[in-house]
Amino acid sequence: MAEDDDNPERSRRPSVAWLAFETIAVTAFALYVSLRLGAPVVWLVLPLAFLATGRKSLSDYGLDLHFRPPSWTTHLLLGGSLLLVYAALHAWLAHTVLGQAFAPRRPPGFTRMALELGTELLVIGIPEEAFFRGYLQSRWNERFGRPWAVFGARVGPGLLIQSTIFAICHLATGDWTRIRVFFFALLAGWLRERSGSVAAPAAYHAVANVWYRLLASNFR
Repeated sequence: MAEDDDNPERSRRPSVAWLAFETIAVTAFALYVSLRLGAPVVWLVLPLAFLATGRKSLSDYGLDLHFRPPSWTTHLLLGGSLLLVYAALHAWLAHTVLGQAFAPRRPPGFTRMALELGTELLVIGIPEEAFFRGYLQSRWNERFGRPWAVFGARVGPGLLIQSTIFAICHLATGDWTRIRVFFFALLAGWLRERSGSVAAPAAYHAVANVWYRLLASNFR
């Protein structure tokens, strides 16, 4: 099966040249506003503006925030396993590459942790997932379709494209180690296709960011 059935007719698909121009222009603008003006909400505003002007469905772009499969058990097992793997990799990188030592600190209280998670979800998780997994991935899906079946989800080249752009944007901070977010973007893109919404990857995104800061504070 070369392409999935829910794609538009070939004649209505955007050209690769136009999509490349659109992707570069919109991403560059959003990155500038987010970093220079301190307004990460731009990652959410742009997809919503695109949908409004194009009269497109929120569901088609995963922006209706419903929570579909996989099951809660799968989410807990997958999320927990990934957090443990990431902790091990972070420890290896901190010790081997950055020359840092493990210096454990007292973890923040429940109230502070809940506040951080909520902030990450609303300020970073939902906006960035709406842009990269909702808008960009879906736009490239319109061109190339989703020809590959991966663990119950249909994905396509859009998954790889948005993951690459997501990683490049994170390199703008000057920290080359953040190239690792490419792998998170693959997971987030798969979750978006598997669940049909950016809600699941947004939740993972928020937890991952808080987990990263917690780990980083224990290495000096």
